[in-house]
Amino acid sequence: MADTDTRKEQRAAARAERARAEAERARMRRRLWQLGGVLAIAVVVVVGIVIAAGGGGNSKPKLKAGESIPGQSETNALFAGIQQSGITVGDPKAPITVVEFADLQCPFCQAYTTEVLAPIVAGYVRTGKVKMVFRNVAFIGTDSVRAAQMAAAAGLQNKLWQYIDLFYTNQGEENSGYVTDDFLRKVGHGVKGLDVEKAMNDRGIATVQKQLNDAQSEWTSNGFTGTPSFLIGPTGGTLKPMGANDHLSVKSMSAAIDKALQQQQGKQ
Repeated sequence: MADTDTRKEQRAAARAERARAEAERARMRRRLWQLGGVLAIAVVVVVGIVIAAGGGGNSKPKLKAGESIPGQSETNALFAGIQQSGITVGDPKAPITVVEFADLQCPFCQAYTTEVLAPIVAGYVRTGKVKMVFRNVAFIGTDSVRAAQMAAAAGLQNKLWQYIDLFYTNQGEENSGYVTDDFLRKVGHGVKGLDVEKAMNDRGIATVQKQLNDAQSEWTSNGFTGTPSFLIGPTGGTLKPMGANDHLSVKSMSAAIDKALQQQQGKQ
């Protein structure tokens, strides 16, 4: 029992530290947006167009010949057989919609994806109760933009959710230059059925740029300053921001979804 209590305390302390760090990051982001405003968004988009065809910096250590990228089997199994359309995963007629705003470089987004997402997909998305939408906001740096473009391009083949899940599993240090063409291809080759070279070529097209612009605008218009941030509500209805702590654990995320489902059932 003592060991169990200690682990619980350690997890609680870790969550508290993540929340504290995210609050500080959010404060800095608000300051940056106040200083940069619309110009900051424009710069991100221009940078994205310029670097789409290139790479930069040093990539993560290369995998050994024949070695699968970490998480490949788990990711493909998690989403196997679930309907996808662009940035959406799940039954289009699911009663509840959850929209996630995230940066692929964000360590808090990685923590949510690696610790919380899989049980939510299995328990709510696969069962037709929830459809999930991914809105990629790329504001941490140029590695974020490169990652966002490739994920959006994978979405054109209805493989976005596998791509982002596998990306988070192999996420590197922020702004270290690890998101090279080589790294993007490695992640892409781990996604079953993805035409990697087509996705690489599609990164700079107008459809991809518009998707990222729209995500950025939607993020700011909802008053969000940190990631990951979420909207939740009835499909086809008004979506509202999820509580700041509702995504920190499977239990809290499930509780938020269950509440939305109960509210929706009560209206029927």
